[in-house]
Amino acid sequence: MNKAVFYDRDGTIIDMIFDSEEGIIQTASTPSQIKFIPGVIDILKHTSSLGYKNIIVSNQAGVGTEKISITNFNKVKDKMTDRLMLEGAKIDDQYYCFHHSTATISEYKKICDCRKPKPGLLFQASKDHNLDLSKSWLIGDSINDVLAGHAAGCRTILLANLNESEYLHLLEKNLKGIKPDFLIKDLKEAINIIKM
Repeated sequence: MNKAVFYDRDGTIIDMIFDSEEGIIQTASTPSQIKFIPGVIDILKHTSSLGYKNIIVSNQAGVGTEKISITNFNKVKDKMTDRLMLEGAKIDDQYYCFHHSTATISEYKKICDCRKPKPGLLFQASKDHNLDLSKSWLIGDSINDVLAGHAAGCRTILLANLNESEYLHLLEKNLKGIKPDFLIKDLKEAINIIKM
């Protein structure tokens, strides 16, 4: 069987964007907004070199709620993948959930099994790539990433984009006893964690 490192996308692979008009932080909606999180090239190269498949698993409800068109979503996805490949950082596959209970596109308006914290995206990837989830990892920046990884049987690494005390408070309040295996402040720290 194969093994994988699952990566959340926004906040883990690419940076979130501040929308000054709406006063909110959201995902990149155009290729020009793509900015990589520091250390992502290094960790992707590292995990590939150890024989892990690099797989993105990401909630993208903005497609279902029409905050971003599927055309623009694909442009961002393709540009991100191409830029990573030019840097020698390989993404083996990508899985996205467009569903949300408030989606305005009818096919995406539902409660699904693939929206994290549910582990459906990881299970689908496991089936497609013959993965041993117990030997796999999930790296993400949210509580939902930790919960999805735990539910799938993966080891988890939480990238703390807030300060550590805020994360520890959130963990205690929301994870109900489930904790990430590791809490890091920089993706390069994961290089010393993920081994053969």
